[in-house]
Amino acid sequence: MVAPLESPPPPNQLFREFESGQLSREEFQAAMAEHARELIDEMEEARRDPITAFVESMRNRRAAARLAGRHGEAAVREIFEALAGLPDFPPASLLWNAGHRHVPLFCFLRCRHHPVFRVVELELGQRRAEIEVEYQSSGAARATRERFRLGREWHGRMVVETRWPT
Repeated sequence: MVAPLESPPPPNQLFREFESGQLSREEFQAAMAEHARELIDEMEEARRDPITAFVESMRNRRAAARLAGRHGEAAVREIFEALAGLPDFPPASLLWNAGHRHVPLFCFLRCRHHPVFRVVELELGQRRAEIEVEYQSSGAARATRERFRLGREWHGRMVVETRWPT
């Protein structure tokens, strides 16, 4: 039996590692089970306190609608997908499936519920984007703010070029 990982990488990275042979089937299943446990815990918490869950959902929906209205949903998803590809970015576990259009945009934002993930500022151009985000995990004392500059690769995919704390 494989011991569960303390903080497994996001599922998109787990899939890549499993398919390339870096992870065994047991390690992959243990890591995915840990992600499943986190989701179940979150659903149980929402069921215990439905009013707080509803208010948080409304905050997230409003923030997502504001982002999509200003910059377009496809552009915001593309930026989130690029951020999810960073190996040492804690909110990647929230953003890993941002490219899946059937998952609503508000699901990736966490205004006040831990783990917190907010977009503070987003500037979008044709070939470049700059985004400032704030995130905080459950165990952290204070939120972390980081700014990212993204650009397009030669085949048009958005990637993170630079990253710095603010």
